[in-house]
Amino acid sequence: MRNVKVFHITMGNVEMHDLAPVRNDERKELNISRRVSYKQFCKHISGETPPENALTEIPWSIRDAVSLYERMDASFNLLTEIPVELPLRLPHLNFLNLSYNNLTTLPESFGLFFHLQTVLLNNNQIKNLPKSFIHLVKLQKLDLSSNGIRELPDDIGKMESLEKLNVCDNKLKRLPLSLGECPTLKVMLAKGNRLIMPPQSICNDGSSETIWFLRKQAHEVGEVPQIKSILNIFPRERGAHLQSTSPNPQSAQAQYIQSQSSTITPSRIKMPLLPPLGASSLDTADLRDKIIGLLYGAAIGDAIGIATAKMDEDQCHFYYDDAESIDYRNIVRDAHRTQWRPGDWTTHFDQMALMLESLNHWGGVVDELDFAVRLSNWCSHGFHELNDTTGFDAGSTICEVVKLEHFTKKPHQAAADVFVGTDGKNTMFPDNGCLTRSLMLSIPQFHDVKEVAANAVRICKATHVDPRCVSTAIFIAVYVALVLQGKDVMDEDKHEEIIQQIKETCLSHMHDPSHVEEFEASLENKDFKSIKVSEMGRESYVMKSFTAAMTAVRLDMDFKSVISQLVMLGGDSTGHASLAGGLMGCRVGYSHLPTDWVEGIRGKQKEWLNSKINLLLDMMGIP
Repeated sequence: MRNVKVFHITMGNVEMHDLAPVRNDERKELNISRRVSYKQFCKHISGETPPENALTEIPWSIRDAVSLYERMDASFNLLTEIPVELPLRLPHLNFLNLSYNNLTTLPESFGLFFHLQTVLLNNNQIKNLPKSFIHLVKLQKLDLSSNGIRELPDDIGKMESLEKLNVCDNKLKRLPLSLGECPTLKVMLAKGNRLIMPPQSICNDGSSETIWFLRKQAHEVGEVPQIKSILNIFPRERGAHLQSTSPNPQSAQAQYIQSQSSTITPSRIKMPLLPPLGASSLDTADLRDKIIGLLYGAAIGDAIGIATAKMDEDQCHFYYDDAESIDYRNIVRDAHRTQWRPGDWTTHFDQMALMLESLNHWGGVVDELDFAVRLSNWCSHGFHELNDTTGFDAGSTICEVVKLEHFTKKPHQAAADVFVGTDGKNTMFPDNGCLTRSLMLSIPQFHDVKEVAANAVRICKATHVDPRCVSTAIFIAVYVALVLQGKDVMDEDKHEEIIQQIKETCLSHMHDPSHVEEFEASLENKDFKSIKVSEMGRESYVMKSFTAAMTAVRLDMDFKSVISQLVMLGGDSTGHASLAGGLMGCRVGYSHLPTDWVEGIRGKQKEWLNSKINLLLDMMGIP
C-alpha cells in the first residue's frame, strides 16, 4: 500500500511528511505497559532498582504523529509527565490507563481528551487535577486512588457522565458538595483519607453511605441508583485398552455397557473405576460431560474469582462495569492479582487437582496418607509440571496442620491437634480450605453413597476436623454423586427431596444446635446478598462458601450469570466461585459451560488438566 503525503502550510512555508495509512489495529489498543510478576510488582511499588525496560517518557513516535487508537495502556512504567500535545496525537482515546507510574501533575490540555470514558491514574504521585479535567464530558470511571491529592475540583460533580469515582488513600479533607448533586454517580470510594466532610467514618462505611451523606448535604437526598451457543467439545484421548474409536455415540454406549457386564479380569484391572451396570441412568456421553463439567466448572470459577478476591462489594462495582463484564482479560492488576496470570486458577482448584492426581495414581483408591504427602509437597513446591517455583499458602488451617512433623504419617491426628490446641479448646477458625477438593470424592464410587460419604470424611479430616467442615464436605460429595447417578436436580420438588435426603446424613456429624441451625439455613437460602460474603474477618468461613454454592444451584440462571453475580460480591470469591462452579458445571455439563471462559484457561494448565481427566475417564471405562 502506498504512503500518503501530508502537507502542512504555515505562514507561507510548506512542510511535507510521508505517513503510512492508518491500519485497522491502530484503531484499537496501544499497549506500552510493562507486564510484571508478583515479585516485580512488589519491587515496583517499593521503588527498588528501576527496571531497564520501564519507560520514563512517552515515546516520540507517539508524540510526533496523529494515531487513531481508542485505548492506551501505559501502566507499570516510570512516567513522570504527560506531554502537552498528547490529546492532539491520540484524539480518539476512550480508555486510558496510566496507573503505577510516577506522575506528579497532569497538563491543562488533559481536558482535550474529549472521548475518554475510563481513566486509571491510581498509584502515582499526583497532588491535584487541572481545572480542565471537568470538561471530560464522557468520563464514566475515574480512579485516583493512592496518590497525594489534597483537594478535588469543586465542580467535579458537574461532570455529565461520571458514574464511578475512587479517591481512596489520598490526603483529602473534604469532598466537593457537587458530588451530591451528580445524578449519574453510582460508586464513590473514599477510604484512607483525612476527611472532615463527609466524616471519614461515613466514607469508611462504604459507597452507599458516602453518596447518601453527600446528597443529604446538597439537599438532594435520594436512593443510590442500581448498577444496572456453541457447545464445547472435550479433546478425549483414549487409552490403549479402550478399543472403540467409532464416533457413533450408540457404539460408544454399547461398548460401555458391554464392559460393565464383563467379568474379564484384565479389563477390570485396567478400568478399576468402571461402575457396575445400572449405576447411572445417564447415557455414557452425559455422564462424561458432567464429570468434565465438574472439573472445568471448578477451575473456571476459581480463575474468574481472582478478579474480585479480597475486595468488598463497592470495590467490585468500581473496578468492573457489571457482573457480565468480568473476564480473564480485564482482571485488575494489583498486589494480590499479579500472583496469577490471566486464566490461571488458585489454591482451591489446586487441591482438587491434587486429589485427582492421587486417584489416578492409586487406581481410584481414596487414600488420606497419599493425599497428605502430596499436599505437604505442594505447600512447599507447588506443581513442577506447571513451572511453579514456590509453594502456596492454602489457608490458615492447612498451613497450621501441614507444618506439624507427624502430618504426613498421621494427618487425622495432626488436624485434631491443631483443632483442639494446647489449651484444650476448639479455637481454629473453620475455613473453606477443605470444600472444593471434596467435589472430586464424588466420582470414584458415585454409585455408592455411603462410600462417597466415608471418603469425604477421611479426606476432610486430613486437615479440617470441625463438624461444620466435615458435614459440608459430605453434603457436597454426596450431592454430586447423586447428580452422576442421574437424579433429577432440575425439578424443584425432586431437588428438595434430594437435599433433605443428604441433610439427614450430614446432621449426624453435628452436635451443636447453633451449627445445625446455621446448616439448615444454608440449605434454604435463595439470595447471594444475604450471605455477606465479604464480611470482614469471615470471608473464607466454610459456611459462607457452602451457602453460596447451594444458593447457586437453586437459582434459575445459566452458569455464567450465576458465577458472575457471585464473584461481584467479592470476599473469598475464588473459594466461593470454585465450589459453586463445580456444582453448576456438573449440573449443566462441560458442553454447556461458557465457551470463552473455557478457552480462556491458560494453555499449559488446560493441557495438563486434560491429560489428568483423560486418565480418569480411562479408569472409569468411559469412551
